Amino acid sequence: MLRALAIAVLVFSPVPSWAGEITIATFNIQIFGQTKANKPDVMAMLASIVRRYDLVAVQEIKDSQGKVPGLFLDAVNADGSAYAMDISPRTGLQDDDRPSQEQYGYYYDTATIERLGDGALFDDGVGDLFQREPYAARFKSKSGSFTFVLINIHTRPESAIPEIRALFDVMLWAQARWPDEDDFIALGDFNASCNYATDLVLDNMAIHGADFRWIVPHDADTNLSARQCAYDRIVMTLDTSLDFASEWGVDRAFTDKRVSDHWPVWGQFHDDRD
Repeated sequence: MLRALAIAVLVFSPVPSWAGEITIATFNIQIFGQTKANKPDVMAMLASIVRRYDLVAVQEIKDSQGKVPGLFLDAVNADGSAYAMDISPRTGLQDDDRPSQEQYGYYYDTATIERLGDGALFDDGVGDLFQREPYAARFKSKSGSFTFVLINIHTRPESAIPEIRALFDVMLWAQARWPDEDDFIALGDFNASCNYATDLVLDNMAIHGADFRWIVPHDADTNLSARQCAYDRIVMTLDTSLDFASEWGVDRAFTDKRVSDHWPVWGQFHDDRD
């Protein structure tokens, strides 16, 4: 017999919802493939988490048949919600990266968010900077004037330092692709902590310079492991910090690693400052 919603729920960090603001989250749904999609209680928990936010950037979609993203959207909307999704092409386009191909996803509430045009994978053909090329897409708050570009990334743990450093190049690429936009947010599983990246190294990167603001500090804990690791991050351009509502958190909504080994991380933004 299938277990029905047997997952323990422990919400230590309530997600605020206020008029005039939208909440954007990042969530690494560990090894999100057919096996996880076939667990109704896990899918129900994941769907309930997504519905807490206006927009969620998802990492680690691992389904070569491409069915899981749509199945997940159906689960999110099973309660009558009206979310939509923007799914990247499969990443890992270089020959040496193909064994680790994944997709990125954006799931967003169509009542509050609209997508502006098509997204794009970062062109990694020259330097092969990433195992999984970041995926960028542009969105707008429906109730206000806030437009923004999100850059979704899942670094290779062993290459976290050079890949995080290369996010500076991705920011420049995104700014060139959307020249009329001034708000850019990189978010995802940076593996930016513990064994993979030290605070000192991160602090000396261009992506950690005066032109950027890191919402999630180095001493945060975003992972279900016994160690305190700030793997998941949200980084924005300085202009975007004017839209940041100064609220962020780690949503410790579960303790069952069948859901994921990462907790969602979220930030709140004003929708009318642009």
